[in-house]
Parts: sequence; C-alpha cells; structure tokens
Amino acid sequence: MKLKIPYSIRKSLIKILPFVATAIMSTACHKEPYDVIIDWTWDGHGAAPSKEVIQKEINKKHVNMVFINFNETNATGWNPASFHKARDTLQTRLDIAPGRVRGMGTIYVCSDNGAHLPDATELLTAGMALEDSLWYTANGWKVRRLHPKWEK
Repeated sequence: MKLKIPYSIRKSLIKILPFVATAIMSTACHKEPYDVIIDWTWDGHGAAPSKEVIQKEINKKHVNMVFINFNETNATGWNPASFHKARDTLQTRLDIAPGRVRGMGTIYVCSDNGAHLPDATELLTAGMALEDSLWYTANGWKVRRLHPKWEK
C-alpha cells in the first residue's frame, strides 16, 4: 500500500517567505563598523581636534575607531616643552574613549637633537623629550628625525 502525502510547494513557500524576507532585510540593513580619521596639523599652538568633534564621531553607532591623523609636516622648531604641552592636550582626547581614539601619522622633530632629550620642560632647545617620544609612539603616532637637508 502506498501512502500519498499531498505536498504543495506554493503553500510551503508562503509559510517560509516571511522568514526569508526578514533574513535578507536584516543582512542588507546591517552596516559594517568603520573608522573615522580626523586630520590634525600643528597650528603653531599645538591645538588638537575639539573634544566635541571626537565625542560626536565616537557616539555614532557604527564607528569603530577615531584616529587623530597628524599630516606629515615638520615640527622641527618645537622645543620639548611644546611637545609635552601638546601631549597633555592630546591625552584628554584619547581619554574620551580609551582604546577607541588613537593617533596616526608622522611627527618630524629636529634632526640635531631628535626625540631623546632628557628634559620635557626644556624651552631653549629644539627637539622632543624621550618620555614624550615614547608616549606619542605608544599612542599610534610615528616620531622621526627630519633629515637635515629637508629642514627649512
């Protein structure tokens, strides 16, 4: 004896179609996390991007990281005290979302003294203190000596 079970593809599709549509819609609407890059230049005062701008970006649902990008410009005339002051300001920006706000880009320092000076409060010598060089590199920036023939 054969047992015949009636099967309708149309009825099956009608039953599963809402689930398929929901699955398609949820993957189509899912936005991948992305990174935001905020360009920063020394404006002569070491001003960093505003806290408000960084907070606004970090609050966006799909923002993964915010990078403060230092465009490759030379800062060879800066003394250790100026680099240290900029560091203190930048730390307040990194503290907005620890681990989600980082630096990027290259800071070029004086070719004569480099970034290994012993005193971060020095005002009369161009260059960067070692402690600040280590801080900048630990937080994403590169610190390099500017080749003497590139200095102006």
